[in-house]
Amino acid sequence: MNLLTKITILIFAVLAFASASFGQVDKNGGSLYSIYGLGDLNYSASNRTDAMGILGLALYGDYTNSLNPASWTRIQSTIFSSKFSLDNIRSTDGINNAERTYGNFEGFNLSIPLNKGNGWIFDLGLNNYSLVNYDARFSSSIEGEEYTQTYSGNGGLNRLSLGFSYIIFRHFSFGAQFNYAFGNINKSLIIDFTNPALFDTKNYTSNTIWGLYFNTGLIFHGFGKVFNNKKLDKLTLGVYFSTPAKFDSEITGKFNRSVNNIDSLSISEGNLDIPLSFGAGISNEFNDKLILAADVLLQQWDNYKYYGSHPTEIKNNLRAGLGMEYTPSKKLEDSYLKRISYRLGASYTADYLKINNENINSISLSAGLSLPIGRYNALDLYFKYITRGKSSNGLIKDDVFRFGASVKIGELWFLKPSEDF
Repeated sequence: MNLLTKITILIFAVLAFASASFGQVDKNGGSLYSIYGLGDLNYSASNRTDAMGILGLALYGDYTNSLNPASWTRIQSTIFSSKFSLDNIRSTDGINNAERTYGNFEGFNLSIPLNKGNGWIFDLGLNNYSLVNYDARFSSSIEGEEYTQTYSGNGGLNRLSLGFSYIIFRHFSFGAQFNYAFGNINKSLIIDFTNPALFDTKNYTSNTIWGLYFNTGLIFHGFGKVFNNKKLDKLTLGVYFSTPAKFDSEITGKFNRSVNNIDSLSISEGNLDIPLSFGAGISNEFNDKLILAADVLLQQWDNYKYYGSHPTEIKNNLRAGLGMEYTPSKKLEDSYLKRISYRLGASYTADYLKINNENINSISLSAGLSLPIGRYNALDLYFKYITRGKSSNGLIKDDVFRFGASVKIGELWFLKPSEDF
């Protein structure tokens, strides 16, 4: 079985597994803030960048960044990577408390070098775009009749991407990525009366969303040549841009109009205007051991429209991160502990939400390890603490403890061993 056949089989196997994983929309364990807009936006570009608190807009290396395709040009071997996370979220409004734990398969990427000298890399990916995952219950009474009101939501959007990278004019790495976003956002409202003689309310809606968009990136890595200084050879400056898009939307619903009768109907069809996003980053490596990197991303959600109207709770967002990676040695003959990469980072996000006239912001701290497995393979682990919102003015404060794992499988796993091996 040749390399191309093995890669083809792997792609179809992972797509089947990913489809099943992404189809699991019954978690109901995340943040109540995901009730708004498209849910919680995914800022994860890789487990490496997650551990460093950045998006990697200027970060090179033998890894796949699912956000900025310009960073692929230094990939030296075929790489398959997949990401998983486990979240423990603790929420409070200052009076009531809730704790939930859930896992999530975040996606995969397959990067194949076609010409390593020119940075010509092809990439196929399937990753989260947003996540809707909440479940809230309230008990009250009306005219002496007690009832429980439940709001639930699950689903979100994923994106299937095809991209490439290439080195142009010797000192610029260029990348482009074509994305197809798709998914369902399911919401329900249930009102249960304690008195069985009263008519309960059960309403369900499902919003199917799909659309195309394009993103591109450019990284300059010629500072050493421009300033004739070898200390600047590893200094990089990157920029990123994602086009605005128009997603199609179709909403269907189920509503009970009697105890034993539920109507299903198509409610409406329309469009979602998704705004452009852009960002920039900087990175430098010192003594072939220490990498420092920082980047910032903005998206103009003030231009977001849902069926022609702009939701009042949606606003422009900004994410900024700063991180480091330290690898004592990259020599294969050195001890295992010296070849482990150690990562630290922090980020600040001004979210795209404004609730009760309050901006919803979050701060995160992260740390991680990259454990080498042979020459081409690695297990990336990270832990992240995120605090979001606040427990006053009718808002929710979320404390999230996230553990992430990523498996990186290098080229040798795709090659047939010789008979003498």
